[in-house]
Amino acid sequence: MTNIDIVIDCAQEEDLKTESLNQALRNYLQKLSSHKLTYQLHMTGESLEGVYLVWKDDELYLFDPARDSSLKLDWAADLQTHLKRNYAVTKEPLFRALKLKGGDIEHNKVVDATLGTGKDACLLLSFGCHLDCFERNPYVFGLALWAYEKAISFENEKISNIFKKYMSISYGQATLADTGSDFKRCFYDPMYEMTKSKAKSALSRKEMEVFKDLVGKDTDQDLYLWSLCTKFPLVCLKRPIKANEVQIPTDCKHQRVVYSGKSTRYERYFLP
Repeated sequence: MTNIDIVIDCAQEEDLKTESLNQALRNYLQKLSSHKLTYQLHMTGESLEGVYLVWKDDELYLFDPARDSSLKLDWAADLQTHLKRNYAVTKEPLFRALKLKGGDIEHNKVVDATLGTGKDACLLLSFGCHLDCFERNPYVFGLALWAYEKAISFENEKISNIFKKYMSISYGQATLADTGSDFKRCFYDPMYEMTKSKAKSALSRKEMEVFKDLVGKDTDQDLYLWSLCTKFPLVCLKRPIKANEVQIPTDCKHQRVVYSGKSTRYERYFLP
């Protein structure tokens, strides 16, 4: 089992006992354990290496002491923003790359193989998708789990119900999970080197730097892509607009179609 370091905003060791913890935090830690993730609680001021999670003022966030910078997520707000924009979805590159259908949620079942900050997942929910999401970094999953728990208990019932009914999240790899035969589409967004286009994402540059310090570059992205292609009939790969093309193995029968936006392109890999 993987252990996660969580700093609690307190000054005494007594405050780290279960009965002393905030109810929302206790519930969260129980959910974390249900995903086979262990955790170690620390007091404020303890010296820890690398990026870790911090609980303060009833909020959980990812903290990078080297940069003195943090990252927190609010998926309910993200989804509300997307829904207000009333996208012309059939013109959206991501919608087209995944071959989605407007208003057909049974058709629009998508596996998100790299949940990350959940920004793309919230966009896909606004498109009318049913998502099964996976994250293989324990700290990123820990942050995402808190964002999910907040989203399903959000005061706006319409928003909370979308997350409850049409999104599930799991710690681990999509290639090893039983995703069910209905989920024929897969979205894959590996972490690349920081670029100007990446810095102009939904996160600020400092937040992206915190995220990248933790995750680093996905060095197995090509191998993982082809593992996904062997499992799912259609895989959509998200890449920076100027990134080099992925080298398709000579024995691979998948075809590629590209849909480009302003700073991002989406590559659909599928069997003809």
